[in-house]
Amino acid sequence: MTVTTRLGLPLIATGQAQKELTHNTAIHGLDRLVHLCAESRTLSVPPALPAPDTTWIVGTDAAGAWAGHTGALAHWDGAWVIAPPPEGMLCWIADEAVLAVFGGGVWSAALPVAGLTIGGAVMLTEPPVAIEAPAGGSVIDIEARAVLASLLSYLREQGLLTS
Repeated sequence: MTVTTRLGLPLIATGQAQKELTHNTAIHGLDRLVHLCAESRTLSVPPALPAPDTTWIVGTDAAGAWAGHTGALAHWDGAWVIAPPPEGMLCWIADEAVLAVFGGGVWSAALPVAGLTIGGAVMLTEPPVAIEAPAGGSVIDIEARAVLASLLSYLREQGLLTS
């Protein structure tokens, strides 16, 4: 094996001359991919004058140097370095101000969160429920109490309140 399986970083071979070149290439790869930030995911052609050390997620119908690399990471380091993202990679997309995750061959800003754990307690694991608002009437106090009772019951079910 000459590269790592997940990020494709080069490995130093036994007895290899000029090991620093392989090592430096791997460090540059880590610098590009760890805590990833992309300028955009909507461009289909490379920008004419990219700033050094900037990354894009290649948009659909890619052309030019990005042709055939839709969804891949394109990093400008004096030349285009194209890398396929691994499953589960997170990326801050600057022009949208969103965090996206790569999964199933696409970048999605809808993060797959399945609940929230705070201090070991699992919370917010169920989809939101509709709580009826008071509708008026002659005895508003009774309606307000019913809505508050529903709200308190839901918050207890989610583990946000105790009994």
